Amino acid sequence: MLRLVAIGLFGLMFLAEAGDIYGLVLTLADPGPAADRFGIAAGAEVVRSSVLLLLALAVASGALLALAGLLAKRPTLFHRSALVCALGYLLYGLYQVADGALQVGSGIVVVAGLIYVILGSLAYAVHRSVY
Repeated sequence: MLRLVAIGLFGLMFLAEAGDIYGLVLTLADPGPAADRFGIAAGAEVVRSSVLLLLALAVASGALLALAGLLAKRPTLFHRSALVCALGYLLYGLYQVADGALQVGSGIVVVAGLIYVILGSLAYAVHRSVY
């Protein structure tokens, strides 16, 4: 039963990050509107979005490989990939919290970062519980 929950969880995590990656790629293609929204320079938005894109890629690849490990019943692949996903979420969340508080001055970004930290903790807990 826990394995099925983990399959659903990591599948949803992959899909969510795939959407996030798409949005970040669009932002990098035209950083002006996002920079204006946050009140920062376009160059700063490019750096910010690039860091988030790299972290989102780590989360998405970790979630996808964790899902593959679960479906193929390969515990080592699952554990390593789920750990990558969890650490990626934690770093993504901490970056968002710091960025929201220090650079863009947005409470919404801080809250989003805290949600990512919670997702990372959840991914880590599932990593420890399955198999």
